[in-house]
Amino acid sequence: MKKRGKNAIMNINARERKAVSPVVSTVLLIVLVVILAIIIFLWARGFIQEKVEKFDKPIESSCSEVNFDASISADKSSLSVVNKGNVPIYSLDLKISGEGESDIEHLSPINLNPGSSDPSIVLPTGYSYSEKTITVIPVLLGKSGNENKQYTCPEKNGIEIEV
Repeated sequence: MKKRGKNAIMNINARERKAVSPVVSTVLLIVLVVILAIIIFLWARGFIQEKVEKFDKPIESSCSEVNFDASISADKSSLSVVNKGNVPIYSLDLKISGEGESDIEHLSPINLNPGSSDPSIVLPTGYSYSEKTITVIPVLLGKSGNENKQYTCPEKNGIEIEV
């Protein structure tokens, strides 16, 4: 009887082991890459905003063209707004500030076309307007694909009113 050496036993054990076939390993790698690509796409999509347009250009540039006046009635119950520009104002946001605090109120749509005015926009109740500052911020309506989307202009495009 022939004796088998240590190397012969290792060669037999090496032949008995089975590995993943090249086809299966290639499929697993492709699936892994696709899953990672989907995860990165979903993560990055949160950083990219949908492009909203007005007059066939980015709506942000329309904010600088908004020209309006706003004033508060003597009894501090209503707001009067006149659109003096060429850009329709869809709605208004009010930033009510005073004594180290501020709050933003979204008004219902007013659809203020160029050259028109709305003298009786009711101010939100529940605020003591004495010694407060109200910043009137225009909200425009633009298109994103086939949908209408609201866009609130930056606060710098608003009008600040001391009450």
